[in-house]
Amino acid sequence: MNSTISMMISVLIFFFILRGQLSGMRKPLKKSGVTLLLPILYISTSLMQLFDPSLHIREGQVIIALLIGVVVSIPLIVTTNFEVRDNGDTFIKRNKTVFVLIIVIFALRFLAVATIHAVDPSTLSFMCNLVTFGYIATWRITSFIKFRGVRSSKQGMLSA
Repeated sequence: MNSTISMMISVLIFFFILRGQLSGMRKPLKKSGVTLLLPILYISTSLMQLFDPSLHIREGQVIIALLIGVVVSIPLIVTTNFEVRDNGDTFIKRNKTVFVLIIVIFALRFLAVATIHAVDPSTLSFMCNLVTFGYIATWRITSFIKFRGVRSSKQGMLSA
């Protein structure tokens, strides 16, 4: 997969993430919270690049890319919280910092692709997708756990 297609996919994922965040702040999340995990499914489609015969990636590169993704997810995890509003529904707490972080992360990705020339484009593209997968999976799974905690504490208060 060439880097232009990869970047277009990244932009599409970027808009899906922003839309999901905005919608979660305006509309209540469903009771199960499974929609929080959908971006993992979206980004996992980029793993299809593994079938590209021109991809030359080593095990160490995969581990480093995933670790970078986990580190990048930390500020997103810290700034993503949930609240139960007066009507009893659970929403993503309004926080502009999340949007700034997402924009910075994607800007850094575009900068990396534009400036790193020591790695062939398909490998660099795949590594960027692995970083994205690492932070989205970590961030969204942790957010799902936070959401479930808020929902269960709300349920505990209702039954008391």
